[in-house]
Amino acid sequence: MKIGLLNCGGTITESYQADGTIKRLLARDLIALSGQTDWLGYDIDPVDSCDLSFASLCRARDVMRQDRESEAFVMCCGTDAMEDVAYAAALLFDRDRPVVVTGAAIPGGNANADGPRNLADSASVARAMPQGASVLVAFAGRIFDPVSIVKIWPQAIQPFGPETAMRGSIEADIVTLTGSGVVDDSYAELDVADLGARVAIVMETFGSLDGFPDISRLDGIVVAGKGAGGFSAQSEGLLSEAAAHIPVVLSTRCAHGFRVNPAVTKYAYDRAHKLGLITAGYDGLNASKARIRLIAELGRTSRSAKAGC
Repeated sequence: MKIGLLNCGGTITESYQADGTIKRLLARDLIALSGQTDWLGYDIDPVDSCDLSFASLCRARDVMRQDRESEAFVMCCGTDAMEDVAYAAALLFDRDRPVVVTGAAIPGGNANADGPRNLADSASVARAMPQGASVLVAFAGRIFDPVSIVKIWPQAIQPFGPETAMRGSIEADIVTLTGSGVVDDSYAELDVADLGARVAIVMETFGSLDGFPDISRLDGIVVAGKGAGGFSAQSEGLLSEAAAHIPVVLSTRCAHGFRVNPAVTKYAYDRAHKLGLITAGYDGLNASKARIRLIAELGRTSRSAKAGC
C-alpha cells in the first residue's frame, strides 16, 4: 500500500543542534528515518502543534485530494494538540481513504527516537482500517478514537488516554482493531473561509462567570461546566441572555466530555435546555472539541445562508 505522509511538525520533527537551536525534519527525512520505501512525503505545516490551525488541516486535505497515488495517509503532528487535530481532521477530511494521526514523545533527531516506530505502526493501522472509517490515532502501540482521546501526561512515551478511548493495539507489527472511527459528523465540504467563527470557551470556579465575554464580539460560546455540565445559579442570567443572541453549547471541563443517561438526566442538563443552551450533538466532547464542532456547525450554517442568497 502506498502511503502519503502529511508532515504537520511536532516533536517527531525536532532535531536539536549543538548551538541549542531546533532544525525541523522534513517529510523526506521522516520517511528515510522510518525506513519506508513506498511513501510520498508532503510538508504541510512543520511547526509546533500549538501553531496548527483550520488552515493547516484544509491545506492537508487539499494535498490529499490532489494525491491520487496514495491509498492511505499518515499525518504527524505534536502531541500537545494532537487530540484537537485528530478530531478536527475527522470532521473535515474525506472518508475515501484511511487516515492515521501520530507523532512522537522523543525528538526525531535523537538516536532513540520513537517517531519511526510510530510511523510504521500508523501505516499498519491504516492498512487494517475498514473502508469509510474516520480518523484514528496510533501512538506507542495503542490505537485511539479522536472523540475520546485526551493527553493525560504532559510528557510521556504514552501520554494519551483514557482506556475507554482505545480502539486497539499494535504488538509486534500485528494490528488488533476493537473498533474503528466513531465520528459520524462530516464537514468535508467546508473551506477554510467557512471556519472563521469566533467561539469562546468560558469556565467558572466558585461563583458566577466573572469576566464573561462581550457577546457582540462573538459568534458562539462553549461553557466548560463542572463535571456533568454543572454551573452555578449566579451564572444563569448571563447564559440565558447570551443564548438569546448566539449559540451557547454546554460542555464540561472534564477531559473526556460527558454523556447523559436519557432516563435520569442530570439536573444541570435539563436546566441548560430551559435556558436555551445546546447539548444535542455534543455528548462526549470536552470543551475544546465542542468548540471545534461548533465552529464547523456555524461554518455550515453560514455557507448554506450564502448559497441561499
